[in-house]
Amino acid sequence: MHHGIGYPVFNQFLWWFDESVQRADLEKLRGNLSDGLLARRVVASTVPTARDRWVASTVSHSRDFHPHVIEPTDVLAWADDRLDRDIDPETGLGWRLAAAPLANGGTVLSLVASHMVADGGALIAAFVAANSASEQPRSIPGADGIAVLGSDLRDAVEQVRSVAGWLVNTAASALPSSARSGEDAADPPSQPPRSQPTRSQPTAGVVDEDWVSPHAVAEVDATAWRATAERWGGTSNSLFIAVLTAASGQAGRASIGDSLQWSLPVSDRTTDDTRSNATKIVKIEVPVTDAGDRDLSTIRKTSKAAFTAFAARQAAGLPPAGISQALVQMLPDAVVARVPQPRDGAEGLASNLGVLPEVFTTVAGVRARAVSGRATFAGADAAFARSLDGGLTAWVCETDESITLTVHAMDPDRFVDDRALRDHVADALGRWELTARFW
Repeated sequence: MHHGIGYPVFNQFLWWFDESVQRADLEKLRGNLSDGLLARRVVASTVPTARDRWVASTVSHSRDFHPHVIEPTDVLAWADDRLDRDIDPETGLGWRLAAAPLANGGTVLSLVASHMVADGGALIAAFVAANSASEQPRSIPGADGIAVLGSDLRDAVEQVRSVAGWLVNTAASALPSSARSGEDAADPPSQPPRSQPTRSQPTAGVVDEDWVSPHAVAEVDATAWRATAERWGGTSNSLFIAVLTAASGQAGRASIGDSLQWSLPVSDRTTDDTRSNATKIVKIEVPVTDAGDRDLSTIRKTSKAAFTAFAARQAAGLPPAGISQALVQMLPDAVVARVPQPRDGAEGLASNLGVLPEVFTTVAGVRARAVSGRATFAGADAAFARSLDGGLTAWVCETDESITLTVHAMDPDRFVDDRALRDHVADALGRWELTARFW
């Protein structure tokens, strides 16, 4: 995940504090993180076909505290600079905590990790443990010698079994219905393929070599956001998806009457879970409607049905759709990097992290006004973005005071820069009479 697709994927949380957080408290937090779930290093397995495994890391990046104040308008540029290629899970330096004082007297805090080291849920769990006075930081379980060999052997068997099952299921699904067993033949027909949304003509004159994925953070009053969702028959999540759909439509990535498909991450992380990634994807179709349509009930019902169906598949032990992840994991990075990234038809990712716990939003007694979360391909260029054929990748985080929509655009032809992205997000929020403070 970190090297295989050509551009490392990083997850990043940003905390915006209106008050100053002391360096001594941040250094204590960094030390606690160094003893927790993020302190891991990936090593090659000892058995062919087994996955690489995690071992505890005894090293971490030193404190990254900016020596001078920065202006609030420079926060996102500062955050982008924290995505450094020396954050690498193969060295054991898979994460970094950084902070900078703000010119208005506040503090901005950044926690970055390779997505291979931690998904959003793992980052939250690691931070909560490190920031809690009562909870001990959890680390990955250790193993050596015979235990390692046994673990790798068991994993190799499971990986081969998983790939074999995927190959059998793929071959069976390719057979005509008359050639299947009676039970299979009785299965309902698959859904027809999605039609391609009608795109507007790309903006002319984009200089590809200068393009970087536009990044915007929109901070909305939490009370207004929740009241709006309720007023129009939805939830915070359905309002989030509706705003993204409206922004994509306004940018010309779809026309009224089209549908856009969104990937919704679902975590199956459990208490005391030490996995680095415990995220699955549920997909939904959302119609693109005119600006007068603000009803959220359709998205709410569609999402609920998709989550229910996903839970049923999980309970039945059915494998996820798509190419076998076990097969991909068996391939060398050099091979994976040369394989074109699949175009799964999704417009983008809509990741809702929900209401963040107080132990996550408060450091040393100072409560963050707002928290932003995001996942991004570091250094991705225009050609790579076009190969994904995606539009927006977005996370939403909630605190008592603020809702933050953090959005990346992966269409260099319709989201040419940060300003264009901000304008489309602001217009989409305005459809529901919401305003935002942009970072």
